[in-house]
Amino acid sequence: MKRQIVSWFTLGVILVGLLAACARPTPETVEVEVPVEVTRVVAGTPETVVITATPEPAAPEPEKPSGKITIWGWTAAIRDTLEATDVFEDFKEAYPDVEVEIVYYSPDDVYTNLPLAITAGEGAPDICYVENSHVAEYVHMGGLLNVTEHLQPYLDNIVEYKLYDCEKDGKYYCVPWDGGPVVMYYRRDVFEAAGLPTDPDEVSETIATWDDYYEACRTIKEQTGSYCFAHNKANNWGRLYEMVLWQQGLGYYDPQTGDVSVDSPENVATLEKLGLFWGEDLVSDSLEWTDPWYEELGSLDQPIATLIEASWMDVFLKSWIAPGTAGKWGVAYMPTFEEDGVRASNDGGSVFVIPEQTQNPEAAWAFLEFAMLKNEEYVLKGLAISGFIPSLKSTYDDALFLSTDSFFGGQNTYQIYADVNGEIPRAGIYGPHYAMMNGAVSVAIQRYATGEATAEVALQAAADEIRANLE
Repeated sequence: MKRQIVSWFTLGVILVGLLAACARPTPETVEVEVPVEVTRVVAGTPETVVITATPEPAAPEPEKPSGKITIWGWTAAIRDTLEATDVFEDFKEAYPDVEVEIVYYSPDDVYTNLPLAITAGEGAPDICYVENSHVAEYVHMGGLLNVTEHLQPYLDNIVEYKLYDCEKDGKYYCVPWDGGPVVMYYRRDVFEAAGLPTDPDEVSETIATWDDYYEACRTIKEQTGSYCFAHNKANNWGRLYEMVLWQQGLGYYDPQTGDVSVDSPENVATLEKLGLFWGEDLVSDSLEWTDPWYEELGSLDQPIATLIEASWMDVFLKSWIAPGTAGKWGVAYMPTFEEDGVRASNDGGSVFVIPEQTQNPEAAWAFLEFAMLKNEEYVLKGLAISGFIPSLKSTYDDALFLSTDSFFGGQNTYQIYADVNGEIPRAGIYGPHYAMMNGAVSVAIQRYATGEATAEVALQAAADEIRANLE
């Protein structure tokens, strides 16, 4: 009986549905939430009905900025690198109502005029190219535009250490461009003559620590008569010392507390380690960026064997310092200060900042986002042109990072640079008082190197001077 009642009920539902279908016209399109295509039977005839969603009203295109922006920077970075990527032409096509003016200043002029303009409250550009060694000073003096909100979507794609110098109170005031990952450049011919490995992987394995480096330098001097690297005494400005501190996460101050750490036991031990190379006459006394230094790097007869420096030396060696040494160089990871330590450090690197004085912050941000963050092709072109290692981690998957370089004996150097760039620790080197701290420590290094004072006494005096200047 129950089955019969159900059957009659079901039949009734079907008849009601058919009568309803015949009683009113059926629209071809019914608007519902989800688009779907169905087939139904109307008066015995199959019919396809397209059910579509009600379209949302199209969001209006954001209004593009217009007006003029001015960029300050020097020729090697802006004209020879950034302009060569065609970014200005492409930006003009994307933002036809924005005019870009470039004012070329030397680095010294930038570092004189930018802080003066910030302090005066007038005269600053809309965008300025700044090295990482200087940017923290400007961040802490104020006067730069807070770009945290704009930068937020890109933060996870930027190597972390590049942002430290740009941050204050949890806010960011710069857009990173390139980094300065430090490696060990070495002369394959000198290593071979000294009986040392010449393959980059074997060199990295053999010279894994600074103690290994010391022993290798002794072998090189004994077997070939060549100096291991250049390390001037009387005019030393502390670049190598900074790199060795940085790989240990050390520096002139504690980045967490701000306390001066120049005279810490770790800093003293680092300087004493470098003193070993002076003590046994394993290094030349040539000063970096002078003719004797260039001659040592480019020599075919009596070259220095190694150079601890950042990746931007790659292009310098190839283009104007030592172009006649093609095929004789290799690139290895820098030795670590202690066993199983970090084999990564930084020297240099650069960013762009937008002064608060800008009259066109929307256009200034639009350019930096277009050139540095949203379109990887421009930072990759910058790498191909001038060796600027990008701060964007996603670029390291590009085929360019798989290429080989005949100048370095067919080695893939870019991959090493990228590996190092992703491992650089935080250190208290570049900071709001970097110039003053570096000046005091450079004098301490010189006093120690020339035998005027022990490392401990020299660094203690430098620390006392720095603390007095900060009071």
